[in-house]
Amino acid sequence: MRKSFIITTVLISLIAGSCVSNTEQVMETKEDHSKIIAAWISIQPEHIDEFIVLFSELTELTLQEPGCTEYKLMQDPSDPGSFLVFETYVNQAAVDAHFAAPYFAEYGGKIGALTSKPAEIVVYDVAGETRP
Repeated sequence: MRKSFIITTVLISLIAGSCVSNTEQVMETKEDHSKIIAAWISIQPEHIDEFIVLFSELTELTLQEPGCTEYKLMQDPSDPGSFLVFETYVNQAAVDAHFAAPYFAEYGGKIGALTSKPAEIVVYDVAGETRP
């Protein structure tokens, strides 16, 4: 399971394009649309509490990224092991910077070990968006 989560994360990073190395590039890149990421994660029942703690730590770090505007974890009340991660970023460069962050790989490995199946991750463009 852990390998599947890490492989999925790496594939998304590769598909997303090259990584950004500094804050100015993230904030100044306006040629593309804002991004929304939805990730569905299934956690083994005995690891739910551990996952929530790890994810809250990851959330604190991610919300400090200059291009991240929202990062939320939602739990399915009818299936406590099912979670939806809802993320928004100012542009593709911000997504790239998030996936390239060293702590993201660290937490991804820890969280991946708790999953019951590979995560399903979809990246959306905000359609019809206009930029100044």
